Amino acid sequence: MKHSFKISVIIFSLGLSILTGCIKEKLDTPYAPIYLVYESFKDSLGSFTQYSVTGAQIWAASSYSGTTYANMTGYSGSYNANEDWLISKPVNFDIYKNETLSLNSATKYGNAGDGSLKVFTSNNYTGTGDPNLATWVEITPVSLSLGNFTWVSSGPIDLSGITGTNVYIAFKYLCTTSAVPTWELTKIKITGDAL
Repeated sequence: MKHSFKISVIIFSLGLSILTGCIKEKLDTPYAPIYLVYESFKDSLGSFTQYSVTGAQIWAASSYSGTTYANMTGYSGSYNANEDWLISKPVNFDIYKNETLSLNSATKYGNAGDGSLKVFTSNNYTGTGDPNLATWVEITPVSLSLGNFTWVSSGPIDLSGITGTNVYIAFKYLCTTSAVPTWELTKIKITGDAL
C-alpha cells in the first residue's frame, strides 16, 4: 500500500513538473505579430495600387543594386506638377490589436522635409477612384529620409487607435514644377496581434 502511494505521488509530481514546464515554455516564447501587409515591391506594386490625380507620372515598381521599391517622381525630362497616391489593400483592423506600421524610405532632390510625401489612413475609401473623395487622416509623426537617397527606417508607428473593417494606408506624393523630389518606399509592413 505504501509503495502504491509513493508511486502515485511520484507520477503526480512528474506530471505536474511536465505541465509546469510546458506552461513556462509557452510564457517564455516570444509572440510573433501577424503581418497584415508586407510589401517590398518586387517586380510590381503587389498589394498596393496607384492613383494619379494630377500629372502623367505615376508610382511604379523599380530596383537598384538589389533593392526593390516603389518609386515616384514628378521629373520626366522636365519638372511636372503631380499628385499621386500609393494605396494599400484594405485591412480589417477590428480583428486585431496593437497594430503598427513601418517602412523604409529614400529620397533625393526637392527640399528635405518639404511635405512632398505624407502618410494617411482612411476607413471610408471605396478601394477605387479618386482618393480625395474619401476622408483621410494623416499619420504623424513619421520618420522619413532627408535626402541623398539614404534609406531611413521609420521604426514602428502605432496604429492601435484605428478601427474599421476596411482600413487603407496611403502615401500621398505632391509636387509643383519646381524642387521636384524623387521618393522610394520599400518594406512597408502593417502588423497586429489577433484578438
